[in-house]
Amino acid sequence: MRHLVANIATYTIAALLILGSALFAWMRSSQLVLSDEYATLARYEPTPEHDFEWREVGEHAYASNCRNCHGREGQGWDQYPGLTDTARLFAAPGGREYLVELHLHGLTSPRWGAPMPSMGHLQDVELAAVLNHVLTHFGNTPPPARACTSRRISPRCAGPSAHRGR
Repeated sequence: MRHLVANIATYTIAALLILGSALFAWMRSSQLVLSDEYATLARYEPTPEHDFEWREVGEHAYASNCRNCHGREGQGWDQYPGLTDTARLFAAPGGREYLVELHLHGLTSPRWGAPMPSMGHLQDVELAAVLNHVLTHFGNTPPPARACTSRRISPRCAGPSAHRGR
């Protein structure tokens, strides 16, 4: 009797794992979106005693998506690059476009051991905020901000303070 119960439990667990894997594969293949930009902004909606802060969005997005590889202070380690020269890269010709494309599509390079995954799952406001966070922290001195008139992320709109006040 003991073996029967163990076999039933084993097959039940295996069936649940297969079902969970199939559900996850279906969600990934159908590009199921679990949140949108408005839901992301609603988490940081200002209250009367608290103004909307881009810093909060950037810190949260960095902690959720970047900190595991690049470190708490952006120092990097082993196969993950540090983020201390990001402002210099950003200020270089084509740097803005490169950083946006890097985050949207990821990067595989023989220079670094691990590829940077695509951050296409981030909403535009989160991507702008995390780039602002990196460009204003970790010893970076951001270049002067350019005005941005677009609500969508575009290469010319991804700089520090580009979306401030929206």
